[in-house]
Amino acid sequence: MLDSVTAVRFHRRMTSGRTGPFLLECEDAAQGSLEVVAKFTGPHLTVEGLVREALCAMLAADLKLPVPACYCVALTTEFLAALASTHRAEAQYLSAAIPVGFGSRALPPGYAVWMPGRSIPKPMQAAAAEIYAFDLLVQNPDRKPSNPNLQSKGDTFAIFDHELALMTEGVLFWRPPWEPGALAAERAPEGHILMRELRGTRPDFARLIAAWEGIDDARLAAYANALPVEWVPAAGRDCVTDALGFLRDLRQNLRPAMQEVLGTLA
Repeated sequence: MLDSVTAVRFHRRMTSGRTGPFLLECEDAAQGSLEVVAKFTGPHLTVEGLVREALCAMLAADLKLPVPACYCVALTTEFLAALASTHRAEAQYLSAAIPVGFGSRALPPGYAVWMPGRSIPKPMQAAAAEIYAFDLLVQNPDRKPSNPNLQSKGDTFAIFDHELALMTEGVLFWRPPWEPGALAAERAPEGHILMRELRGTRPDFARLIAAWEGIDDARLAAYANALPVEWVPAAGRDCVTDALGFLRDLRQNLRPAMQEVLGTLA
């Protein structure tokens, strides 16, 4: 669900992304060596953001949405010491971070950023609509034309970066997505990157609804239990409790919420 890996080699700091992720080679006893794009706490990423990122990634995987495999990424003192000898600034950043970050399996060659205004080929339309619905329902504001967080290769999408999702507490004028009109603002020009190309369609969300309604309270509790122990005390139980409470309420109100999603495409 959220396997643990250990960073063993630094490749580079990614040139895009507000949170300044790192491309690392990691090791896992079961899978051996793998490349991971990892995020750690810092000026632009809180531990609460890591929690939301991980919860959304686990949910997306259960929903069979195109999210890369996700991991807890551990930093060792040996790794940090070796990094300090060659990349001092990066070592200082990581030394100040919580020593466990969130990582996504690096995408294989051939993936490219989905450009705004690109038409959606017919074989990709169902997946595009499900990505759109997922983002609206988990309240993810971070897949816009100016910051797509969406790549594709052939007829396959890849989605990532969900640290701003599931933010429902303390948000001025926030309304749950199943309330009538709650998603009307999604029709704004700087809305979801896939909105304009999906506008006027009426997707069939039967598969996504069935999958989502099948995620019971025990599965949501398993998401919480999969979070690293280093995160929860720093984030506070309220962060996890509030996010899971919202996901429970969303599941119970999924069908009216999906009608609101469809309403944004009318």
